Amino acid sequence: MAMVASWEEFLERALVRYVAGAKAKNGYAPTPKFGQANNIAHAYALLSGNSNYDPLKHYLKVTDTKWVKNNADYFFRQHQFSVPHAQTVLLEHATSIRNRVAHSSEKCRADFKATALAFLQPPNGKLTKGYMPGNLLLAPVTQLFPHAFKQGNHNHFAAYAELYKNMALAIVPK
Repeated sequence: MAMVASWEEFLERALVRYVAGAKAKNGYAPTPKFGQANNIAHAYALLSGNSNYDPLKHYLKVTDTKWVKNNADYFFRQHQFSVPHAQTVLLEHATSIRNRVAHSSEKCRADFKATALAFLQPPNGKLTKGYMPGNLLLAPVTQLFPHAFKQGNHNHFAAYAELYKNMALAIVPK
């Protein structure tokens, strides 16, 4: 799911740019508590706590919604970075789906199985043999997503696409 990687890149870039004083097209920007970074490199250094931070060698912990929210709380009086934090469970499941696509380790298979069981809740508590991420992504939404996703007859892929879009628009409104 390249969608997961794209979301993580979007979230990192939005956070870094807001710390550096950027504004959305509609003029929105979180209200800084202490001022803003001098530039993008300075914003990375502030967020990472590492004055020698190199985005080509390191990464910010944007997969950790608590880390994102805590940093946003530290740098901004008001912000929309609590939106992904409210979706932590769904985002963690998306990561396990992505990891299973990318890796076949025991851990990735176990995490994916737990995710698929959480979403599908089959009566016998088991998945069919050979159940893969593509099967889950094309299956209709019945659990975990908000009610509106179930009403719209979404599959998991479409539900995730809409979830990511809605979160992105909350963070960087048009």
